[in-house]
Amino acid sequence: MATGTIQEDVPDRVQSIIDDVGKVSETGEIPTRIHNDSEIFELERDRVFGESWVFIGHESEIPEAGDYAKRYIADNPVIFVRDENDEIRVLFDACRHRGTTVVRAEQGNTTHFRCPYHNWTYKNTGELVGVPHKEQCYQELDTCEYALQSPPQVDTYAGLVFACLSEDTPPLEEYLGDFRWYLDIAMNFAEGGLEVVGEPIRWEADTSWKIAADNFTGDAYHVPAAHKSTMDLDIFPSDLTALAGNRTSLDVIDCGGHSCSFSYFEESPGGYPEEIYSDDHLSELQYKIAKNHVSIVGTVFPNLSFNNTLKNADPDNRELTKFLTIRKWQPVAPDKTQIWNWILVPKNASEEFKEQAYDTGITTFSVSGNFEVDDFAVWDGITEAAGSSFTRRSNRQSNYQMNMDEMGDAEDISDEWDGPGTVINSAFEDGTMRTFYQSWYRTMTGQRIDGSDDNSEHRGA
Repeated sequence: MATGTIQEDVPDRVQSIIDDVGKVSETGEIPTRIHNDSEIFELERDRVFGESWVFIGHESEIPEAGDYAKRYIADNPVIFVRDENDEIRVLFDACRHRGTTVVRAEQGNTTHFRCPYHNWTYKNTGELVGVPHKEQCYQELDTCEYALQSPPQVDTYAGLVFACLSEDTPPLEEYLGDFRWYLDIAMNFAEGGLEVVGEPIRWEADTSWKIAADNFTGDAYHVPAAHKSTMDLDIFPSDLTALAGNRTSLDVIDCGGHSCSFSYFEESPGGYPEEIYSDDHLSELQYKIAKNHVSIVGTVFPNLSFNNTLKNADPDNRELTKFLTIRKWQPVAPDKTQIWNWILVPKNASEEFKEQAYDTGITTFSVSGNFEVDDFAVWDGITEAAGSSFTRRSNRQSNYQMNMDEMGDAEDISDEWDGPGTVINSAFEDGTMRTFYQSWYRTMTGQRIDGSDDNSEHRGA
């Protein structure tokens, strides 16, 4: 599939906003306006989502030949399918005849996709195999040239399937880079791998996709305020918060343009069945963190977030349980985001544990979960204020300066740390979020997110 045309003519106002974001590592501030601006949003769909690897789904969602689900890359509808040859494919959902979408169900199983407009029919490989009245109407049509199109790049890591609309973006393994070390802790720790339980739960919120993505890089600072009710109820037990307990809390503020935050004890606090762990993909330190963590939360730029966490859905009747939630912050409008939420559990765990983990995940991190409602109660307020005339007129800035310069006492321990990236010995700092906005600036100006071409000529500069 051909990539979208990069917009070269950027209004001065928009370019000025983008350039201000690019200074976030020095100023610790970004223009609040980027969280609700229609011109910024249109440019993001072209530059950020047109040039980045975007999460499509997990392999376990389509386990059998013919299984498919409808998914999106920003505003681009795609079909996530396992074909008859057991190959996972991502197909652009538009008939090659008149262009209507050929898939109307959210998921299913089929050997063929049939366009509802004129019945052009495609195998689940994308091959065009049926054109009504071809002998009378399309005698010379080369059906090989009219297969359903695919993004230039599709690849998988740790069961996660990604697609990229640009053939110029580095391959997935290079795009993820050293951040795979942290992804492995969250997603590659279980014997037999992980699987999705149930369907992804979706809902819409009146907020910018960037606010959610930056929060999931590791905003421990908001927990005592926004999530106080969950601590009071022991859903998030107070002795496991960043404010108490003898544990190690670290932020990875830059690892190839991605970032994360995690906390772990010297001994395992439990949460997963002991027998499910595997060190096949892990170093000794990774294995220790995977077993002993309270949470590991992060964002793969641009809009895939994950949280492998320890929670208690019912403190009076249940025990602490670990589960993995992965999030896709699907942009809908400058002030609207569709949240896709998957709950994953170890494939080889007992059915009883899977049910318990799913229940814990749904009641804490889902549309009506007690953590979820706390976050969306404030995220929509950021978006509302960002779109105001006062913000436009005053060039209001949002503050991401925590632990910059003399602001805090956290230290860079990268030289002592056995893992990759720039690592800070505190979860109370804004470096993870500054990394997110630095990656945003780089993609908006035609650079690689890892900063390896920072001296290159910028688009629109």
